[in-house]
Amino acid sequence: MVATLTMFSLQNNLFHSPLLTTHSSTKILPPTTTVSATVTRRRATVFTSSLVLASWLNFFNFNSTQSLSLSKQLQDELQQQEDHLVDLFQETSPSVVSIKDIELTKVPKTASNEVVLDENEDAKVEGTGSGFIWDKFGHIVTNYHVVAKLATDTSGLQRCKVFLVDAKGNSFSREGKIIGFDPSYDLAVLKVDVDEYEIKPVLLGESKNLLVGQSCFAIGNPYGYENTLTTGVVSGLGREIPSPNGGAIRGAIQTDAAINAGNSGGPLIDSHGHVVGVNTATFTRKGTGASSGVNFAIPIDTVIRSVPYLIVYGTPYSNRF
Repeated sequence: MVATLTMFSLQNNLFHSPLLTTHSSTKILPPTTTVSATVTRRRATVFTSSLVLASWLNFFNFNSTQSLSLSKQLQDELQQQEDHLVDLFQETSPSVVSIKDIELTKVPKTASNEVVLDENEDAKVEGTGSGFIWDKFGHIVTNYHVVAKLATDTSGLQRCKVFLVDAKGNSFSREGKIIGFDPSYDLAVLKVDVDEYEIKPVLLGESKNLLVGQSCFAIGNPYGYENTLTTGVVSGLGREIPSPNGGAIRGAIQTDAAINAGNSGGPLIDSHGHVVGVNTATFTRKGTGASSGVNFAIPIDTVIRSVPYLIVYGTPYSNRF
């Protein structure tokens, strides 16, 4: 009943509404309130659209400015990294030496500290390697296999020529005299007469705290190209590689920093320029001779234990061939 009454009442009100009439001659005019509402809605729509457009423009401008800022920041960081690497090389490279293994065709008539020149018809270069300055007294650390012929020579025909750079940037060369070697760790120590030259020893680091993923850099003379820098990371730790005497060198550092023929004996350094290893070997597929990116260095902690002994006492009898 309530519903029926309500409907009727509505019908009755509509019928008697002054806005509606049954006379056909009367026109129905829209109320002014309807026109105002329509205009208001249109204005609101335009205003809302303007707000949305302004918001998008502000958002775009903000993101554009932010992107430019981030791009500039990234460029600055990359430039800083590049500058650091350049400084690292310039600080360390004077401590790296080039070693040439020379064989005389005849024994010199008189003993001399003067190294025969490479182009001398009485000598030939049999190989090249790298090394680094251990101290200001002219001790050079390298791999044993770099100077193995000199270490085992009984003919007096083997010589070793070491190319150095002094603290002022002057290049000079001297004959290297072997004072000790340890094939079990593939290490050897040479001594050169530095005379009046002031040389720059390397900065020694430590290898016990190395982590996989750390940046590292190899400096040496691959294929005779002096002062070559290659970059990479510590790829693995605690590796085992063969030693020249048939044993095993344990605890080797694996890196993807390129190590090629001629790099042997050079330093592997960290981001602070400290030596953390001695570049020693690279894994190659048989018959190719090409590096596979799997390279190894003797940890500097092992070197620090061995080299002082070799300098003071020379080669242990058990390590002599």
